[in-house]
Amino acid sequence: MLDFSYREIILMVLAVFGSAVIKNSVGIGAGIFLLPFLALALPPKLALGLGAPAMLISDVIGIRNYWREWNIKELVILIPPAVAGVFVGVIIIKMVPDTMFKFGVGVVAVVFSSYHLIRPVFRRTPYEAINPFGQAPNPKKSLTFLFGFLGGTASTVIHAGGLVMSIYLLQRPVDNRAFVGTLVVFFAVLNFFKTGAYLKIGIMSSEIALLVAAMSPIIIFGGWFGNFLNKRFSQDLFRVIVLMIIFLIGMKLMLAGH
Repeated sequence: MLDFSYREIILMVLAVFGSAVIKNSVGIGAGIFLLPFLALALPPKLALGLGAPAMLISDVIGIRNYWREWNIKELVILIPPAVAGVFVGVIIIKMVPDTMFKFGVGVVAVVFSSYHLIRPVFRRTPYEAINPFGQAPNPKKSLTFLFGFLGGTASTVIHAGGLVMSIYLLQRPVDNRAFVGTLVVFFAVLNFFKTGAYLKIGIMSSEIALLVAAMSPIIIFGGWFGNFLNKRFSQDLFRVIVLMIIFLIGMKLMLAGH
């Protein structure tokens, strides 16, 4: 039977709300925000298990918010290898000890946030400036498959698939709404498979599912608020704030897991 303190409950509520806001506003960093935040209150693998259904709810809200604004051609190519990556990720989870896993979560959080903060060139560049003819270069299909596979694996092991997929999609000819919408659908499919996989290996249970269901109104509100921010506020400023939070949480986990 799960038994949480008020502090742990508050941390979990902030984690799922913040993740839903990020997913529906900027699209990048929702999982890598959620897992380290949850790991402050829960054992890291339990936090990983709770993260999949929590993000699946925000994915459903995201699909409604970005209905038919996604890029279906990209999704058709990316999703099959990503699902294969889910099964590889499950094998990795079973092999990694809990203490190493917690430290690893912190490392990825710090690397992810540092990279995005230090490399402003990583922000989206208008394709008109790259190619005046309006045609984005088509990557080789093998490269697209590789990104899909790595995205599925990283998403399963540490909810860090957004790091991989953002590198890929930021180089594709999608506008801001299509960028977020494509990520939302991609991870909705992955989180569905991840939830089943986590149940299979025992890091998710019916108790966790009930806990996530109890927090679903908060997740739904976070999804609505994220969509509101996407339409009205500067995403650059919001990303910097989120990345700083991820960096600080990652440092805390690294120090705690060392």
